[in-house]
Amino acid sequence: MNVGIVGAGPAGSLLARELALGGVRVRIFDASHPREKPCGGGLTAKALALLPPSPRGDLLRARRVQACRFESGTGAFVNVPLPFPVAVAARRELDAWLLRRAVEAGAEHVAERVVEVDGNGRVRTTSGRDERFECVVGADGAGSLVRRTFLAPTPPARLMMAAGWFAPGTAEMTVRFLPGIEGYAWLFPRPDHVGVGICAPLASPPTRVLLDRLEQEARRAFPALVPDGNSRYAHTIPSPCDERSMLECAGERWALVGDAAGLADPITGEGIYYALRSARLLAATLLEDGAPSGYPARCLEDFGRELLRAAAIRGRFYVPGFAGRMIRYSARSRAVRTVLADLVLGEQGYLGLKRRLLRALPRLALDSALGALGLSAGSGARP
Repeated sequence: MNVGIVGAGPAGSLLARELALGGVRVRIFDASHPREKPCGGGLTAKALALLPPSPRGDLLRARRVQACRFESGTGAFVNVPLPFPVAVAARRELDAWLLRRAVEAGAEHVAERVVEVDGNGRVRTTSGRDERFECVVGADGAGSLVRRTFLAPTPPARLMMAAGWFAPGTAEMTVRFLPGIEGYAWLFPRPDHVGVGICAPLASPPTRVLLDRLEQEARRAFPALVPDGNSRYAHTIPSPCDERSMLECAGERWALVGDAAGLADPITGEGIYYALRSARLLAATLLEDGAPSGYPARCLEDFGRELLRAAAIRGRFYVPGFAGRMIRYSARSRAVRTVLADLVLGEQGYLGLKRRLLRALPRLALDSALGALGLSAGSGARP
């Protein structure tokens, strides 16, 4: 079969590689390289496991981060060690590295912008190139042309806005919850700079207000990371809201992966893992079935129910005072810190989160009692 992929981000490039290795003729259309995005660029162990092997002469540049500092925005904080490091990469480097892996596997990169697709597998570019494919895949981000053609734009209620900038220097990996914002600000240290960002539901507040709030926080807490000039970025992050939104990611001759399919965590906005995982699932479906019809059900069963659970409880994470309480509990309890670390790493799912936090409460009570006596559970007491 032959497949046309619109977009060479992580999902599109990994999909192209997997299909090319399986003997499929693949063309991947993207004229935007090199490019950046206002995202942290963090790759958890789960995401790293989905990447292809690094060639000896072309290792992916990334900074390994082994702890994350959580701040409430009102003074409370906790430093959480991570049992597995997070690899933080610049998106322009990660995306280009994955595209090289796709081309090495036999995919053809067409550096042209796609302006039209249709239900007959037609792909037309700005240069007038006009081809037909047995399957057209939208890997072209939150504003996906392929999605708009076959479905509709992602509804605003399912979008978050991420905004920020990149600053020279280094910093601790930091997540700061801000009063009045249903989201958070972050510092993600990359190999030679720091990603400084903030996210919240689209238009709540407007992007300009969101950036102003981030700059205020930066000037107060980490002034060295406030850049000169107007080098700011903004980008929407889509996520699912119900089962129907998970199952609408494919039709007879088309499919969507990554952000184009709306596959990101509704609470954290993390999307790289889901981009890579959806690419693997679609590749397996096309290679086994020769058509994308079974792909939506695979996504729902593989990770979709976790995302839908996150969508259902998102509001509880950002009610006033919740973040501060969690940070205070984490500062007092190793058990709660471990849950928080696993959430950062994607090792703790939302379906089992309540049960695990309830199990941590006896340990929290013990740690609190020992703390009042100036002792700690690690000094000899057993949980």
